[in-house]
Amino acid sequence: MKGEADIIIIGAGIWGLSTAYHLAREQTGRSIVVVERNAAVADETTQQAAGQIGQLRSDPLMVSAVRYTLELLTGFKEATGHDPGLMLTGSLHLAQCNERMASFESQLDHAGSLGIEAQITDGALIGELAPAIRQEEIVGALYVPGDGYVDARACAQAYGNAARDLGAEIVVNAEVTGLQISNGSVSCVETSIGSIATQCVVATVGPWAGRIAEMAGLTLPMLPIRLQQARTAPDPGIPAHHPVVRIPDQSCYLRPEEGGYLFGTFDDEPMAIDPREKPANFATGDIKPDEKIIAGARQRLAPVFPVLDQLDIAQFRQGMITCTPDAGYIVGPASSVEDLWIATGCGGMGIAGSGSVGRWLSDLILRGDCTDDISSFTPSRFKGRDADSLREECLHVCSSYYALNSVTYSLS
Repeated sequence: MKGEADIIIIGAGIWGLSTAYHLAREQTGRSIVVVERNAAVADETTQQAAGQIGQLRSDPLMVSAVRYTLELLTGFKEATGHDPGLMLTGSLHLAQCNERMASFESQLDHAGSLGIEAQITDGALIGELAPAIRQEEIVGALYVPGDGYVDARACAQAYGNAARDLGAEIVVNAEVTGLQISNGSVSCVETSIGSIATQCVVATVGPWAGRIAEMAGLTLPMLPIRLQQARTAPDPGIPAHHPVVRIPDQSCYLRPEEGGYLFGTFDDEPMAIDPREKPANFATGDIKPDEKIIAGARQRLAPVFPVLDQLDIAQFRQGMITCTPDAGYIVGPASSVEDLWIATGCGGMGIAGSGSVGRWLSDLILRGDCTDDISSFTPSRFKGRDADSLREECLHVCSSYYALNSVTYSLS
């Protein structure tokens, strides 16, 4: 490992590797080193992500962010030689009540104004796209043909391999143990395998961002929250073009994976998991599956997807999302330490915004600004707020992700 680097990225998840790629493709001559505590990249929360890339967002900035990611990944293999595994199968949003259907209908004009192709769809198209749906259980559906999904780990690896090709170095088995701050500016990153002098540090460690921030004397307005998913045994009836399906009235989503159905839910009583309160070696794999939550999600989904009752669970999958009180990302400079940049607070939209997060950080570091106005994502925007109330707001954002008045999912 080098003893110094112009830019050090802490964390080789999808945001860190996207940042490395965007920095490296600028070909500025700056040395870029990504340090990762695990033995492989994308080995924590990234690999547990559902990988859904959906455009329906309340914030026009997030619509633009997702659009850039989709455009980037669509041409990524041709541009870099590395396949992110993007599946552009579209998405179906199912309504099980008249109020939800009315919200879909009211969103069409708004979606069009944001450049999102969307349509209220009929039974024939629903049956063609997702034949396992029992249509008697739904009032109607909204179809967004430009949406898609990726295998999140494969996508992150594509970013990382492309960054390596452009000269970035990725060092694994190197846990960050401290930051040296000199005259108010970061000057060195201490790791379990040595120290690296630097003039710029980017922390893209998701739920572990609180630990890194504390090394610089900072507190972040975000809360890591457990996320539970499961994958069923294969179903030979799944068509290759099966879309992502969101069932917001059940707070659930579903898509194909490895021949079966990957499904997940946003728990109405979410459980916070703060790595700062865990042993130093705490990892995503230490989270135990809550089979009760998965059984409840399957029970709620089965009326719409009866096939779920016929398929065994092949894998329980546990991860974490990091939520903020306003459902917005945390992306930007640390408030009191120069040359320290932070990106966390994915809010369940980490894969969908991965391209833009990398581009934003690259532009801010290399140019001092970026085309998009991301001032609403500044890490210091909740400075002075009570920690307990921020925690409760984060829990509420997670539990109400698919609510009709949600600031994340709804366009209204």
